[in-house]
Amino acid sequence: MRIHGQSDSSVSWNPLRRPAGPSGGTAAFTMIEIALCIAVVAIAMVAIIGVLPAGLNVQKQNREESLLTQDAELLLNALRGGQTRLQDLLNYADRVTLVRQYRDRAPTRTNHFHGPLVQGTPAGSDPLVDAFQVLGLISRPKYTQEASSVSRGNPVVVTNTVQLEMRSMSGSMADHPIIRKGERRTLPNDTRIDFAFRYRVTFETVTRQPVLVPGATQLPADSMASAVSEVRMILEWPLQRTGTDPHQYRLGLNRREFRTEVLGQPTRLQGNVPQDLTYFGDIVYPFNPAPDNPGPNVIHFYRFPPGAL
Repeated sequence: MRIHGQSDSSVSWNPLRRPAGPSGGTAAFTMIEIALCIAVVAIAMVAIIGVLPAGLNVQKQNREESLLTQDAELLLNALRGGQTRLQDLLNYADRVTLVRQYRDRAPTRTNHFHGPLVQGTPAGSDPLVDAFQVLGLISRPKYTQEASSVSRGNPVVVTNTVQLEMRSMSGSMADHPIIRKGERRTLPNDTRIDFAFRYRVTFETVTRQPVLVPGATQLPADSMASAVSEVRMILEWPLQRTGTDPHQYRLGLNRREFRTEVLGQPTRLQGNVPQDLTYFGDIVYPFNPAPDNPGPNVIHFYRFPPGAL
């Protein structure tokens, strides 16, 4: 017996129970609804997968730019301060190329130098045995005066292009074998160098000529304040090996430029080596003294005076 206004105690109410369908069974999602849900998820996944490679490339680009910024600051400080004890630089410098173009139409001369970790000995390349040699090359002014064969020994203006191929100094140390005093301290078959991040640096050092103050008739006598040199470094990356030849690389499309100013101008080392060998420590230099009448084949090494700001 059921009284009006009261529910039957034998029938319990379940909030999780779905209402009955037209046929008397439990209601559920249809196949069309499931197909629509899968389509929506698939569209979202396609959009996410399409953005993922771009995000990975941006992360890779940011990492490379961070490494290059740290390396560029170190190189600029080495040039700006006239440092000669940065011996760790030899662990990362692979090649230095010096191209000299003479204004009197003399033949363009190219000199190659290779680091101790370069596989094999490239033809016509001299070894880099000390970081002082690397700094002396990259400090070379863009414009110098040298004797040429066409001018019969008279000095002419020469445009110098100095390019340095390096492995990142700020990367993982696991990618770099160890060099101490020009000698390799790891096994010759160490292949970690093949996985290092490489880039190329082009150096341009231009000395600005002093300007006369209005009303002055002569330049100031202070040699340090008589000229200011602007150092520009153009970094291009990455350097990727093109094949089995360890000396052939392909240069990427990335490029950054760094500039700084130095009070003073690069100073050429007399005789290519300091007279007092103990000034730079217990290091043996392979440079020969410059002759009295240097020819076009003689390479002078430059550096900024110590203490230049």
